[in-house]
Amino acid sequence: MPSRALATRLMRVIFGCYVVVAVCLTGIQMALEYRRASDRLKEDVAAMQRTFSPGLEDALWRFNAAVLSGILTGMKEIPVVVGVEVRDESGRRVQALGTVTAPDGGQARVDAEGRETPVSPGFGRPFSRTFPLVHTERNGQLYPVGSWTLYSDDAIAIDQVTNTLIVILINSALKSLVLGLIFFAVIRHMVGRPLAQIGSFLAQLDADTLGARPLTLSSGGRHELHALTATLNTMVRRLRRAFEDNARLMRELRAANATLQARVAERTRDLERLAHTDLLTGLDNRRKLDAALEAEGRRAEAEGGPLCVILADIDHFKAINDRHGHKVGDQVLVALAAVLRADNRPGDTLGRWGGEEFMIVCPGTGLTDGTAHAESLRRHIEAAILPHVGSRTCSFGLAELRPGESTDSLVARADAALYRCKRNGRNRVETQSALLPERDERGRGAA
Repeated sequence: MPSRALATRLMRVIFGCYVVVAVCLTGIQMALEYRRASDRLKEDVAAMQRTFSPGLEDALWRFNAAVLSGILTGMKEIPVVVGVEVRDESGRRVQALGTVTAPDGGQARVDAEGRETPVSPGFGRPFSRTFPLVHTERNGQLYPVGSWTLYSDDAIAIDQVTNTLIVILINSALKSLVLGLIFFAVIRHMVGRPLAQIGSFLAQLDADTLGARPLTLSSGGRHELHALTATLNTMVRRLRRAFEDNARLMRELRAANATLQARVAERTRDLERLAHTDLLTGLDNRRKLDAALEAEGRRAEAEGGPLCVILADIDHFKAINDRHGHKVGDQVLVALAAVLRADNRPGDTLGRWGGEEFMIVCPGTGLTDGTAHAESLRRHIEAAILPHVGSRTCSFGLAELRPGESTDSLVARADAALYRCKRNGRNRVETQSALLPERDERGRGAA
């Protein structure tokens, strides 16, 4: 998990920094210990002058080789001594034991019999101290008798601090192990586990769980992760409120959209109705009549059934407008449209053809049935009492569609029948004629 990886990485960084610091401090401590051991070694070498110079001076003054050899053997047993050499006042070697400087400048090992064997340089750094040998008579006269040289090596100082180094390393290793365990436990408890809880909470967070319980860290105390948790819970609450507001807005938007769609549909239906409806009478307008004629004409041609068209015109309508005004004329048109609508048969299309003319498209109706229907309409109109003008009459002309005939021709023949009705005295029904008479505009105007 990411939280555990972060805690582990944090522990490794802290523990790694501690190890680096511990190693550096241990190195410094070892360097200081080596420096102190080397200083003590040099002090011990210098102190041997006071211890062995009198004996060496007396043995060399007396030329007592046995005593001199015994002193050198005893000195060689001292741990800080790797070799010792005695020379006379002329600089000639009298006796030597251990590792000393050879005549060629290298290192050589001299045994008790005086045999000299070359040796290779060791790990340490050799050094030597030379002390003069001076015999003092009782009268205070000084007689130089030679010198002696003590050889030592810094490797002895390293050997002396080896045990200290082991103790320090063991101590550092134990402290590092204990601190590592402490780091692991503390960081895991205070950082790793809270981060794991936060990560798990975020991984499970979605729109369905926004209303779940808030995040609560199991670790004690109050620190930055608790502040982060409180901020996270606040963000979740705000996000939940935002989701709720969005859901409410979406519901309102859907409701408004549904209302708008209903209004648009209603408005569309109104527009469609207005596009095909005569505003004054409420009947179908000429556009709708043309569409009905076209559709029924194709059907009649395809199926071979009859199709009849009836045209109705109010007699002397111009006189009504001239005497009573156009407003009364409009009322007469509305009343007449109501009479026609009351007698309209199912399947027929009734509409205002224009002015005071009305058309009825009668699919499946032949000339005989169409004439009977037109006669019925004529009688009902004649019996009706119209507003302001009392009873009025209408003239009717009708025609039946012939095979191969266009709807325009059909309407023209019905219109011709209507004109014939006007010429023959009005208030009657005239049917189609074989010939299409010319339109009599004067007679039309006198309708």
